[in-house]
Parts: sequence; C-alpha cells; structure tokens
Amino acid sequence: MRVHRVGIVTALLTLFLLPNLYAQSLFDQILIAPGINYSLTRTDTPPLTIHTVELDLTSPFIQLETVLANDSLMQRETLSSIARKNKATLAINGDFFDPTTGMIINLMVSNGELIKPPISRGIFAITKNGQPIISMFDLSISIETQYGIIPINNLNMPRGANEAVLFTTRFGKNTSISTNALAGIDIELLDFSQVLPSSGVITAKIGNIYYGVTSSPIPKSGGILSLGGRALSYLPYLKQGEEIKIATRLTPSIDISQAIGGGAILLKDGNIVFNATGELPLPKEVTDKKNPLTAIAIDNSGKVYLIVVDGRNPKSEGMTYVELANYLKSIGMRDALTLDGGGSSQIVINEKTMNNPSDGRERPIPNAIIVKTIMSKGEPRILSLHPKRLIIKEGETYNFTLLLQDIYGNIFPIDQEKVIWKLEGLTGSISKDGIFYAQTSSSGKITATLNGLMAESEVIIIPSQKVSKVLEDFENSFLLSISGSGFDLNLTKVSISDSQSVSGKKALRLDYSLSKIGPSFIYINLNIPIPKDSKKVSLYVYGDDSGHWLRGLFRDSSGRLWVGNFTSATKGIDWEGWRYIELDLSSLEVFTGDRNTRLEYPLELLQIYLVQLKEERKNQGTIYIDLIQSL
Repeated sequence: MRVHRVGIVTALLTLFLLPNLYAQSLFDQILIAPGINYSLTRTDTPPLTIHTVELDLTSPFIQLETVLANDSLMQRETLSSIARKNKATLAINGDFFDPTTGMIINLMVSNGELIKPPISRGIFAITKNGQPIISMFDLSISIETQYGIIPINNLNMPRGANEAVLFTTRFGKNTSISTNALAGIDIELLDFSQVLPSSGVITAKIGNIYYGVTSSPIPKSGGILSLGGRALSYLPYLKQGEEIKIATRLTPSIDISQAIGGGAILLKDGNIVFNATGELPLPKEVTDKKNPLTAIAIDNSGKVYLIVVDGRNPKSEGMTYVELANYLKSIGMRDALTLDGGGSSQIVINEKTMNNPSDGRERPIPNAIIVKTIMSKGEPRILSLHPKRLIIKEGETYNFTLLLQDIYGNIFPIDQEKVIWKLEGLTGSISKDGIFYAQTSSSGKITATLNGLMAESEVIIIPSQKVSKVLEDFENSFLLSISGSGFDLNLTKVSISDSQSVSGKKALRLDYSLSKIGPSFIYINLNIPIPKDSKKVSLYVYGDDSGHWLRGLFRDSSGRLWVGNFTSATKGIDWEGWRYIELDLSSLEVFTGDRNTRLEYPLELLQIYLVQLKEERKNQGTIYIDLIQSL
C-alpha cells in the first residue's frame, strides 16, 4: 500500500473532494479546533482514500457525545442533519442497525443515560473521568420492590412472549410487543429520580397499571415496565403509589458517560484480535470483502481517532477488516473497533461531508458520534497552504487554497493582492490566486507569505506520459547485497523496510556509516533488466539532506559497463523526504575504454551507488529508494 502519512496540523477545509482531482497523490491535514485535527490520505496501490480525525479529549474546547437520530430509537436521519440539529462541529456514523426497523444493535449511552443494552460485540465508551476505552460489556437490570426483585429481560426493545421489559422515553411515545407476544400488563414508572444510568440505582413511583394491552404511552421523566406470559407472575410485587428502585450494573464495572456499539474489535493493546475476542460474528460480505469502512481507534497516549475509508469507487476500493486492522496497527493504534460501514460510512465537518458515501448520497442512520466545540476568537496567527503535498503531471494545473486562522481554527479572509508566492526547485508558475501551472518534471515546494506569516506545500511534477513499466517496487522478495569501500561494515546495511514507501508497503532502505579515510563508495547490487525501448530510468529517493552523490552502474548487451548520475556530483542528495528523480539513458558514459563507444541496448541496471569524496561530509544516515521505473 502506498501510504502518505502525515503529522496532523492545521484548519477546516472542504477542498479535497473536487471532481477534477487528477494528481496521483494528494494529502492534507487541517486543524478543526484545538484538540480536533483532520487528515486526508490517498494511496495509489491499491487506490484508497482515508479520512482521519484525531481527537484530544483533554482539550477544554471539545466535547464528544453519542446521539440518536431525532432523539429517539428506531428513527433514521442523515448525518448532516444530526450534526446540524446538535450544533456539532464534527459527526461520524455510528452503530449497525436493523434495516427494517432502524433499531441499533448494540449498547448506547448518551450523556450518562442508558438507552440500549449491549450484545456480544465491541463497544467504544468514554468514562465519566474522560478516558476512552474499547471493550465488551454485559448489563443486568433489576427492579427492587419491598416484595421482591424483578429481573428485567430487556431495555427499550419490543417485549417478547414471556419477558419483563423496561421502556424509557428514548424508545418513543409508546411501548410495543414482538410478533410472537400476546397482550400483557404495562405498569407506569413515574418521576425517575434521574435518567437511567449505565451503572447505578434510581427511584421511581408506580403509577397507572394497564391490563391486557399491546401498547401504552410512556410517561415523560419516567418509563413503563411491560410484563407478558410467565413474567406476569411479578405483578403482585407492584402496588400503585409505592416507590421502587431500578438498578443497572455494567460488567466490567466502569462508570460510563458515552458509549456506542460497533462491529468487531480489530486491535487490543496493539495486537490484531479480529475473530479472536468471542464476539458475535458478522457476515463475511461485511468483513472479508473490500467495503467502505468506519472505525474508531485509540493510541497509546489516549487520543481517539475517527477513521472513514472510502470504497466502491475507482479512486478508493475500500478495505477488508483484516486490511483495516493491519493499517491501524501500522500507524500506531493501540485499540480499534469497526463501526457500521458500507453506504453508512460518512464523516461531516462543519456541515460538509468530507468523504464520498458509496450510495452516491447520504444514507439515513439511527445514531452517531458527534463532537461539539466551545470556540473563542483570537488574532490571525496561522497561515497554511493546502494540499500539503501534491504529485501533478506536466502541463496540468491545480488551485491551491491558502488559509489564515487563529489558534482556535477560526478562518479569516485573505487579501490575495498581499500574498507573495514563490516556487523553489519547480518549473512552473503560480498566479496571485494560487493557481499553479506545472511545466516540466521537477520537485520542490511552493511557499506563500502574508503579513510575516509563511506556509508551504511540497510538489512533485511527473512526466505527462504514463511510465511504461515498473521495474522494481520492492514489494516481493528481493535479494539485496552491498559492496564497496570507505564505510563501516558493522553500521552499513541494506534491507527491505516498511517504515517508508511510495509504492506499496515497502521500499529499499540503506543505513550507512561512512569512514573518514579515503573515498566512500557503497554499491547496492540490483541486476534489474531495462526494456530495450527505454529512454529514461526514474526512481523515488527519500533523502536525508546528506549531499552524497547517487549514481547508477549499467551493463549493455555487449557486456560493457556504463555510469550515469541520479543526482549531480556537487549537490548530491540535498533534500529531506521523498523526491522523484530521473536519469536520461542517453547521458550514460562508458565506465572504461573508448569514450566514443556506442551504447548497445538492452541494458541492465547492475547497481545504484552512493559516493562521497570529501572527508568533511562523511556521516551516518539513512536513505530509501522505491519504485524504479523505465520511461
């Protein structure tokens, strides 16, 4: 997987889903509010678009809540409507639900109120002291009277044939029974001393008793105890006007303020635990096929991450549960849980849908996670240019967006006439409105300066013609060895690494330590055939700004050796991060012998090698090489 990971930084934006995104790779990061950061990640192999929100729940400016559609069970509403009604800055879809009734499947607790009991699947919760957890829970509910204890079979679900079910106003206006149940007796429970807690005891007073009913009105600030079949034996315990206690107990015993159910726990303590937690299984078309997915994760510092993976479109094929688990593990998550996915997967920020819902429109859903913000206003101090990184073809244009914000994420208008634009290392031009025109292949950055503030974006311009052939992307087994002189054998090694990559998940990694006596040459042995009609060889290098010279050694069909430069001898690797570089094969020079010797195709790339001739520039470092191609 070609993943461009980012450290999340700066402000609210809705420019990512433009219909003409032609770049091979585009990512960005935005400060939504103190404690809320959004990032967009795009990958090419496989095609994926991943939206991630990082939440710092210790921030005094934000509050995470779980909410019901239309404030009631068995209701559905679009996520943007839920966000708007609750004045939420951020919203993400929640639990799985019954497509016929709209009833959510798993536990829900909202602002300390118990709404729905759990099933044997994972749950995301916030404790009353603000700690996020992902776990499985059991719940017991009982009603204590002076005559005995009544065990409650269910909460806010249609009553079954022989059940005692407790209904609160969150169920709706009236109680109901399931299709296999007969009329029973409904008992009013009035004047709850507080909302029904996830763990605790509240009091209520017995009101009217309705005999032989299939439905009855649920009183405000109270509930209904519905008895049917064998559960009718508890009726003598209930006397009109008497006080009763309702006791709830979660196991494990954790005081919870917010909770929402999910599909499957993917990670626990940094380990992949999918299908190993004893949860009720989900259909294989949900877990084993590539789908749009929504997940929630927690890292080792206690930060919470909301993740939406787009799917079912050419730019993003989606993920399986195992693929998502591996991805979340690779970016350092400790615990992770899937939420509902498919057409339900959606993320809304400031009333704008940031992803591409696979239905082509918003799917009405029954509950959601929202984040509210308490915003202040300050002076404009942050200038940011978006996207943060762009790969664009020769001859194409891209309209960059410049944001001016305060430390709270508020956006201020910009006088474009006062913006000073600058291109560094790029062949192209940029207008005063931020429209960049890419000319020939090059890489560098665009900077914008306004009132003493500066912002920048990394840009790589690639050839307009598609690369004809990938020669090596280091994804499969590749035997590597090094040779040469002037380096420390114990501290110099070549390997295949998954810590950095441009194409797929892996790249070649060279850790080196150059000795300070004599010239240093480190040869990486490759032996890669070059197609006969190739004009150039290109590759990506993750530089360390060492200034070391990077060259290639080739052999032609006559067995003669030729050398060429991937970097200049004087500047060498003078950058940090990934850069696209090319070597024109017509520039190759014969290694030894007659300079007028003719190059005989096809060629073989024998080695890529690092050179340093100056003692004062010898050092230790690491570079990566990926996606060797022919043009």
